[in-house]
Amino acid sequence: MIERMTILLFCLLLAIPFQADAQKKKKSADKNAQEEQNDGDAFNKLIKDATHIEGFFDLYQTEDKLYMAIDQNHLERDFLMSYQIARGVGASGLYGGTMLSIFEPNIVALQKHEGKIFLVQKPHRYKTDEDTPQQKALTLTYGDSVVETAKVEATSEDSVMLVNVYDWFVGDLSNISRRVSFAVASKPGQPGRVSFDKSRSHLESVNSFPDNTNIQARLTFKNNEMSAPRSVADGRFIPLSLHYTLARLPEEPMKPRFADDRVGYFMTVHKDFTEVDKTFFKRHINKWRIECDGEAGSDGLCTPKEPIVYYIDHTVPERYRKPMMEGVEAWADAYEAAGFRNGIQAKMLPEDADPADIRYATLRWNVSDQPGYGAIGPSIVDPRTGEILDADILFEANMIMGFKSTYRNMVDPRTAIDEIYNVSEAEMEQMQQGVKTASFYNELGTQGNLIRGYLMAKGEISANEPVPDEYLDEAVRWVTMHEVGHTLGLRHNFRSSTDTPMDKLYDADWAKENGVFSSAMEYPSPNIAPDTEETGHFYNPGIGSYDRWAISYGYTPDDGDAEEIARMAAQPGHAYGSDEDARGASAVDPTVNVFDLGDDPLAWGKQRAELIRGMIPQLPEIALEDNMPYHELTDLFQNMFFQYARALAPTVKYIGGQYQYRDRVGDPDGRMPFEPVAREKQTEALNTIVDYLFTEDVIDLPQDVFQKFGANRWSHWGQSNTYSGRIDYPLHEMMLGVQTSVLTQLLNETRLSRIRDTEVKFGAEETVTIPELMSHLSEAIWSEVWTSPGTNINGNRRDLQRAHLEEMIDIVTNASDNMPADARSVARMQVRDLQERLSRRLTPPTAEFDDYTRAHLSESLERINQALDAGFDLKN
Repeated sequence: MIERMTILLFCLLLAIPFQADAQKKKKSADKNAQEEQNDGDAFNKLIKDATHIEGFFDLYQTEDKLYMAIDQNHLERDFLMSYQIARGVGASGLYGGTMLSIFEPNIVALQKHEGKIFLVQKPHRYKTDEDTPQQKALTLTYGDSVVETAKVEATSEDSVMLVNVYDWFVGDLSNISRRVSFAVASKPGQPGRVSFDKSRSHLESVNSFPDNTNIQARLTFKNNEMSAPRSVADGRFIPLSLHYTLARLPEEPMKPRFADDRVGYFMTVHKDFTEVDKTFFKRHINKWRIECDGEAGSDGLCTPKEPIVYYIDHTVPERYRKPMMEGVEAWADAYEAAGFRNGIQAKMLPEDADPADIRYATLRWNVSDQPGYGAIGPSIVDPRTGEILDADILFEANMIMGFKSTYRNMVDPRTAIDEIYNVSEAEMEQMQQGVKTASFYNELGTQGNLIRGYLMAKGEISANEPVPDEYLDEAVRWVTMHEVGHTLGLRHNFRSSTDTPMDKLYDADWAKENGVFSSAMEYPSPNIAPDTEETGHFYNPGIGSYDRWAISYGYTPDDGDAEEIARMAAQPGHAYGSDEDARGASAVDPTVNVFDLGDDPLAWGKQRAELIRGMIPQLPEIALEDNMPYHELTDLFQNMFFQYARALAPTVKYIGGQYQYRDRVGDPDGRMPFEPVAREKQTEALNTIVDYLFTEDVIDLPQDVFQKFGANRWSHWGQSNTYSGRIDYPLHEMMLGVQTSVLTQLLNETRLSRIRDTEVKFGAEETVTIPELMSHLSEAIWSEVWTSPGTNINGNRRDLQRAHLEEMIDIVTNASDNMPADARSVARMQVRDLQERLSRRLTPPTAEFDDYTRAHLSESLERINQALDAGFDLKN
């Protein structure tokens, strides 16, 4: 009995926990059901008085909150997020309409962890095939970045989660604060101190569409520096409006077109670890998706399912809408070459459309206080395939207005040389992305002034008249074609000008068919004819032969046809060379240049220099009329001298130069990768530099003309009234700046190293050697005292001689490790030879030198003696 009771008691005790657990589970289930009911109530309560915005993401907006409705389909699903400055400050890199990331938007996704929604940014440059061992390795190596989080505020009865994302967008999600920090920096190149001020920030607009959601926020950054862009109303608080686009990735990725380095396209590049063939890199061109709607007609053309459409924003003044539309639709010829009828169109933006909406590729107008570009054509691409999804082209009002009429252009003429050869890595990277730096804005302004001066000299306009509309339209049309070309995927082409023979430059019929330059992607100089010729077109009237070929390669529907098209690189009309070929000390090919024309840049440069030389003595008659300020003459001369230097910039590349080609083995009429510039051409280039830059009278500036150079006396913000700090014009300083810049490039260590290599590659007899280059420069620059008895030396020549001596002594005593040893040896020999010549000139009996000349020669000799007495640096 006792045993039975013991067993029963044991069973009862054993059952108690199970009963308690069952009751606990029941209570928990009841509680969860109640919480879900309460959560559903909370969801409805939160959205009760909110504005419901339906679209790609459903949003609920209240006075100070922005709720995003997220269901299970949104989680772990990749989408695009891009940032654009909707309203900037008109200066310091903060320009309304500019994209913060060109080409590569962020791929992001939403994840749920521990009751919170995570916004994660994914690395998209690395990839493998799915379901491979390499995919697992990729996952182990590259992780997602969590850029924002928000707790789940409530969940609806159908499992839709509600999160408040107000702080995501009224915050520094885009990291725009870094750009603001540089805009207020006290020291150039170093970030200043700024902080996001939420109390002075708010949402401006929220819109959602089937494939994208647009959010715009007004952000304020507190400036903790003493400086700020002058365009900011109160420099303590920097205002910006930032536009966010959240967009659906195409459900079916576009079939990509593999890139080919013979044709200039922007690229989307992945490092693919799945299988290594010749390289890890998979390169796809950036292009719009355009597909045939049915079979081609009898003309070989098909109608696209969806043409490429660009919309002219209502910010563009009515005056410029027509040439802009013409610039867009000029590309229709190229799409016909690729097989599409009416493949590209221009329309006015619908009144109710948002130009920042990813569904509209737009051309917009921007007004800046301190322009940082002339025009810019960025685009958004699908990082998976290179498909272009959106484009927003900006045109700078100052550039167009500056081209049309004379404006205060204070660009130092030496920058015409420095901008070609002294290019930083950061600036080169920008240019390779198609970004127009401030130099483009300055260049187009000086070109407009050159055209005005030319037309005034011919009597076609008076000094008070702007560039006539027909010529202004040409420029606007070309700039539009150029920027649209970038957003079609095309890179710069700075060799296209060589596709036009010199004797065809002024042929209007040739230009209509082939272009003044064969690509709208060129940076040209205005096509101004010498007095013996009639000018045809200043700029391209339409696209050129290269453009048709390049678009055919990128957009023809058949991959096999594209491969064959790319092999036509050596054919006439297909010349191509881009930013990295044209600029920097390493640029080797004298036919790949910015701002030149014709198939012989050396001959063209001399022709343009002669044109400007001939105009300078006439400038007072050209530029001045009754009641005009004299500084108009000074400014026009400054512009002319800038363009004079620009025309001569390519001559430097001929010395030790090589023609560079991208042809591949077996291409029709294919060329070797490098071919030598003929010795005769190198000698001609060196003589041209001496004749046009190093002679006693570089420019014929009559004294009575120089005396009319007036000063700008307007003294107020936004106006510089000096020339390099001088009220009067610093002629010697400006001339020496150009001369020194060219001299430095001629004796650059990279160029001298290349000369030694070309002697081996092509033979010493095929190039101007280092001894020949240095002796030629020495004799030309010191010609007044090269032989007995010597003559007096004028001020500009004395400055040039000092600059030359500095360069040579620097090679002898302070050369970098990259300077060829042979160059140091030859420089020492040249300096010693000059020492002997100057000693003889200063040994009695001497020539009747004036005091300036005698003092200059004595000082130069002393500097040489000290340099040579310093001895050898043993490490050299």
